[in-house]
Amino acid sequence: MKILIIFSFLLFSINSFSKSKMVTYTEAFDVFQIVDHLSGWHENSRKEYYQYFSKSFNMSQSDKMMLETYRRIRSKYHKEYPAANDSLFSEEAISGDVFTRTFAKVKTVDKALSILKKNKRVNNTDLKEIVKVYKHFKMSISKLVRESAILKDEAQRLNKIFKKKKFSSNIKKLDKFFDLPTNKIKGGRIKLVWWPPTERPIVDFQSGRVILRINPIKHTKYLDEDFMLKALIHSLIVSLGKNKKENLSKVFMDTCPKIKERGIAKYLWFEEPLLDALSRYYLPYLGNKKKFNPYTVRSESPWVDVFSKYLFGLTQHSIGRKTKFTREFVTISASYCSMLQKL
Repeated sequence: MKILIIFSFLLFSINSFSKSKMVTYTEAFDVFQIVDHLSGWHENSRKEYYQYFSKSFNMSQSDKMMLETYRRIRSKYHKEYPAANDSLFSEEAISGDVFTRTFAKVKTVDKALSILKKNKRVNNTDLKEIVKVYKHFKMSISKLVRESAILKDEAQRLNKIFKKKKFSSNIKKLDKFFDLPTNKIKGGRIKLVWWPPTERPIVDFQSGRVILRINPIKHTKYLDEDFMLKALIHSLIVSLGKNKKENLSKVFMDTCPKIKERGIAKYLWFEEPLLDALSRYYLPYLGNKKKFNPYTVRSESPWVDVFSKYLFGLTQHSIGRKTKFTREFVTISASYCSMLQKL
């Protein structure tokens, strides 16, 4: 099967990434995400794509038939990984798979399809049908992808900030802390993709990556370093294995059971304070140790504001000793939690 040129609006001279970038925008992943969620093949597909497309392009019967074909094939090659039970930590909405990983690593749709064919990860009959789907929606999706040229510029701007403040190099310390191979991810760890002009951008996580769904015209004001760092570190927590999430959640709750009585949302018990400790305290501290003042950092939740400062001190100590996110760290965190319940 010959792969024809399907999308080529952004002028990239090569398909591979010559240099590892933290934040990237690519036509391949953008188009893939639009079609993937437009089809609604998964129960957690973002329905906003279909809603916007239906209003803007008048969904025809042939469009619906093509999406049905895509849904059938897409489901065939997906394996859902079980979520952790009774966990304090977030999960992926949709597990990563061969389609996600392939489109995330290259710059053009044609290259992704060629790799799927070459590696025989999708049979030729199914791949021909997938190509038909992309070609069918080319004209309408082209209008959305043209807007996304702005996201390419935003990715470059953010990478400069990450480099200047040493976030890109210091995040590797957190990769080691969480004992994850996330530093080996190719094609960017934060992927910017087109999103309808809703109130706010949306963050998803897949295969260790942050997928930031953002409208190029309306939402770029949200792309600041605090937002990006928190999403990046959140991706590390999401990437933890099922058993680890379950076991460490039990450890925390065994030492600080009274957190249940505090009357706050479950994600605020431990995950949110930990995210703040790492993204709003630890990484900024590493970027400018002389000027960083933890007492100028404020959180909307009083509990998160206090607990995150304790976790910041513990994080400094633990990573300095090259220890990892294990039972010891969580036990000490929970003991702080328990102590704070008595104040």
